Amino acid sequence: MGVRGFARRVNDPGSVVHGVVSTGLAAGLVLIEPRKLTTGRRLAYRGVVAAVTAWTVWASLRPGSSSEADPVGPVGRAAVTTGAAGAAFGAAEAGEAIDARLHDGLASAGARRPRLWLAAAAAALSAAAWWIGRLGDRIDIDDADTWDEPTQFVVDVPEDVRALAVQLLSATDECGAPELRVQFDGARLVSYDEGRVETGFAQFDTPEGFSRAVPGDATFPVIGRFRALEDRTFDVRLVVENGRLDSIHIHEGADWTPAEQAAWNDAGHDITDLGAWPLPEQIDLLVETPAGYRPLQP
Repeated sequence: MGVRGFARRVNDPGSVVHGVVSTGLAAGLVLIEPRKLTTGRRLAYRGVVAAVTAWTVWASLRPGSSSEADPVGPVGRAAVTTGAAGAAFGAAEAGEAIDARLHDGLASAGARRPRLWLAAAAAALSAAAWWIGRLGDRIDIDDADTWDEPTQFVVDVPEDVRALAVQLLSATDECGAPELRVQFDGARLVSYDEGRVETGFAQFDTPEGFSRAVPGDATFPVIGRFRALEDRTFDVRLVVENGRLDSIHIHEGADWTPAEQAAWNDAGHDITDLGAWPLPEQIDLLVETPAGYRPLQP
């Protein structure tokens, strides 16, 4: 699972990844005893609590896919998330007072490590809340009028996707490129949309029996950068899993600032807004170096 796949799952309140991360954050925050923090560290602690609250609310309001309705909308989602963060920060003092009472009560009852007991309780409550929410989502799916398992199609690689993959794989002989080129010669694509391939992501069906690429799990070091949608940068990347060419993606540019990424997300944009894969002549080849991505030298 790549970085983009992990991000999607961690922001999906119904995914196991989200449940594990949110439970871990809840337990980790409770392990900290606010009374022992300095003024500056307590403010930072409260800021983290507010940020985690905001993320949880934002994820719960976010549509699971581009095909789902978004009744709140990006502006409404931002407003509710901001309000939740403010409420969490404003209620921090009262919450810390309750925390102190619970801690002292457990200590008086003979608990040797009351903070661990509180963290375990917080983890249990967080996991239970996630499970109940996930169960509710499953009930909604089961109650739908119809549910058809998507049909998988294996199709030839479209010329626009093939040209991009060949361009990246031909740019170097490092990182298993020769093996990946051999695999790609016989590769096809997996589609769940009646044979159509979406813009921004394509899953390869690579043939068996060929030599594995090394490293076996990696993003290919050569990427293709192009500009579109108000001169924003986007990166075309190849992903290798278990030594085989797995997929090709378009990502937001690695040179985006956090503010640019936030503005893109808040506006509800998606890679499919590009409408088409770029042409080979539209991309510049970059290679990953210790100093980041740099233009590939001929």
